[in-house]
Order: sequence, then C-alpha cells, then structure tokens
Amino acid sequence: MFFLCTVSSADLSANHGSPMNPNKNAVDLKLIMIGQAPDCSSYLALTEVENKMLVKQSSVPEGYDFIFRQSWGLTINEDIIHRVIQTLRAEAYPEMSDYLDAKVKGDVTQEANYIAACLAVKAKYPKFSF
Repeated sequence: MFFLCTVSSADLSANHGSPMNPNKNAVDLKLIMIGQAPDCSSYLALTEVENKMLVKQSSVPEGYDFIFRQSWGLTINEDIIHRVIQTLRAEAYPEMSDYLDAKVKGDVTQEANYIAACLAVKAKYPKFSF
C-alpha cells in the first residue's frame, strides 16, 4: 500500500547526489513525486518504502503544487491521489487486445500470461489510503 510522505530537497540531494555527481550508494526510495513546495525546499510523494528521510503524512498537507500531471490543475487532495494511482495502473496494464486474442485462439498460456501481467501491475501500484 502506498503512503503519502514529504521529503526535503536537502535529504534527496544527500541521498541521490546530483546529475553530475550521483551517489552510487543511494537508497531507492521508490518515490512517485506528486507535489513540490513553491520554493523547491520539499516534495510530496507516494511510496511504499519507509525511510527516516520520509515524513509520513496522515492527510494532504497544504503548500504543495501538484506536479504529476499539471494539466489536472495545481490542487492536491485525496481524490487527486487516487486519480494518480488509477492513472499509473491504467498506463501499466497490458493491451486488452492481447487478452481478446488469447480468448479467440483458446491459448490458455497467453491468457495466463496476460492475467499475471495484470496482477503484477496491481502489486506494483497498490491502492492508496491514509
């Protein structure tokens, strides 16, 4: 399950380094960045990883601009977070035509592979809840 967290820009830089000098020992925080403070001092992200750099949130904090899909606007609320997860899942699912092709051909192996791919997406992008 994803949780919402904040992380400071300084902590991200300390962990990951910079583009010119990346930290080879960086911890993979598996962050999906969804918000940024206007002064770029911190970020709002979704993650499954618990780490001391990440401050878990019990509600959507104020003061962050939405950056995941800017065409959606700048407001971040719980509905937007659910929409982010739904979008990530929808974009990761295999094509439905692969499933229909397997059904038409009666190819149980292709059908099983399609179902396994769908289950992998569900595991990669779990539902969100505070």
